[in-house]
Parts: sequence; structure tokens; C-alpha cells
Amino acid sequence: MVYYHGSPIKDLKELKPFLSEHGKPYIYFATNPLVALLYAVKPVPKPFSFYPYGFDNRGILVYSEYYENAFYDLYKGKAGYLYECDDLESTGKPVKINGVYTAIKPIRIDRVTKITDLYFFYKRQEEKGCFKIKPKNEIADKEMKYILDELRKDMARNDLQNMPQHAMSIFIKKHFSAIWEK
Repeated sequence: MVYYHGSPIKDLKELKPFLSEHGKPYIYFATNPLVALLYAVKPVPKPFSFYPYGFDNRGILVYSEYYENAFYDLYKGKAGYLYECDDLESTGKPVKINGVYTAIKPIRIDRVTKITDLYFFYKRQEEKGCFKIKPKNEIADKEMKYILDELRKDMARNDLQNMPQHAMSIFIKKHFSAIWEK
């Protein structure tokens, strides 16, 4: 089986574990290359995460835009690298994300593909029916409330109100200003 890893970093020969938002050093892999490539963009710094995707009832990857034009904003003009690793000997699954696995030891890379503009790459995948962007106006109120509540928890847990220059604070103020101002 081929395992995929998306990164903004070029010329890697091996992948090494780094501290993750799950509290341990991991290398993350996906069995779906489209999922892996979403992680080639780092919208917010660790330990935070902002990858609002899921799958529809047909198994198609769906990116939810929780603010207007989020996908364009985050992926347009960004290059990414899709690293491929064959038949990993030992993988774990400490996260409950469909098709996502981890490794705790360095892994040799077998192949790499450079994507020069991730936004246009995903738009081509959307045309093929392999990917969908769900615009903000199609997000259910209940789903949006849940996301905003999670962002509020991150703000409180990390005392972001008292760190307005932190990259996550700036991200929230820019894209979710209503919850920052409360």
C-alpha cells in the first residue's frame, strides 16, 4: 500500500516525527493523496490545527469553508509536495480520522510530486468529481456553531485574548472576528 504525506517543504529524503497537536512526535500519512496534500499548507501554527474537511456519503473529500473563500485564501498560489512511502512496516492510528495513519520512526521517501499551485490542483480534482468545496453559505447553522465553540475553547485554553500578536489570534481576528470581540 502507498502512504502519502503532504508538506510545504521540498527536497526531503526522509520524513521525521515532530511534535503534533496530539501531544506526541508523529509523522502523519494518509491513504488518500488528496487528504495528504491538504496538509501541505499550514494555516495556523502548532499546536493548533485548521483542516476543516470530511467525506460525503459517497466517500468524496469535502472541504468546508467556515469563512468566505477560505479555500482560495489558504491554498491559492501555495506549492506543496506529495511524498509517497511504500508499504510502511509499522503504522499507528492514534487519531480517528478516516484513512490517516502515523509513524513514530523516520521513514524513507520513495517518490515525490511537486504541486505548483494547490488551489488549481484541487479545482481540477473538483471538476473530476474527486473533491468538493462546501462554501460558507451551505454550512448548516449547527455545524458553524460547533466550529465557533471549538475556536472559543482554543482561545480560552491558550489565553489567546492576552496574546493578540500570536499567529492563531491573528487568524481568528481576521476570519472569525465576531468571536474575538466577545
